[in-house]
Amino acid sequence: MTAFMLVSGSVAAEEMAEPTVPSRLAPSFIEFFDTLALTADFGPFNRRPAWVRKWNGPVTVTLSGSAEKLRGEIERLTRRVSVWTGLPFSVASPGARPIADGRNTIDVRLIPQTDANNTFASGDIVCQAETHGMGGALHTGYIVVSERYVDCLTHEFMHVLGFDSHWRPTGPTNIRSVLALRGTEMRTSDFSNWDILAIRLLYNQRIHAGMPRGRSLVIANEVIRRGPQRAELPPADRGRQTDW
Repeated sequence: MTAFMLVSGSVAAEEMAEPTVPSRLAPSFIEFFDTLALTADFGPFNRRPAWVRKWNGPVTVTLSGSAEKLRGEIERLTRRVSVWTGLPFSVASPGARPIADGRNTIDVRLIPQTDANNTFASGDIVCQAETHGMGGALHTGYIVVSERYVDCLTHEFMHVLGFDSHWRPTGPTNIRSVLALRGTEMRTSDFSNWDILAIRLLYNQRIHAGMPRGRSLVIANEVIRRGPQRAELPPADRGRQTDW
């Protein structure tokens, strides 16, 4: 097990830092990336092709109704995601007029507990994300969470970035993820370093929306293994030691 120290949690420092995945762990990381970004796992009704899904332009996050309570947390999320993707993610001002064509928007909705109990078969547990696009280029996203489960907001936000699947390791692994199933030891409450690296890799300029899975994996391996094109991993909180 290799450990290294990551310093400073500021956005500026995240832009400057350049640690990478150790070469011996590159295959494990590529498997992780392939599972989350390029392999569909959520049921027989999913007919999405095995290609890259990602946003291509500035993205506006809108807060519907009581989701305004989440503004502070979502603004922090969008600032971080903007650094990792290289795209400007922003939160619409309160009372802002809807975007005319509704494109490049992610709508966040917070469901009161009573409404969740009455409307959803899952009772008060509501954590859902949905995206729509064309040719792999995402243009609309939705996140719906219930009041008692706002801790799944980061999980759902990673889904709407283009990671449709969940992390369900079948053997021993040190890879943890916010996209692991709820209640498992692999689940993290915030983006793990592996998640951040996967986001950076998906949004690398060499990987395009609609690119087939096979070609995407060839480029992913090149990006991870080669010098100036490597995917950069921002630091975690100040003083935290990260074990790969």
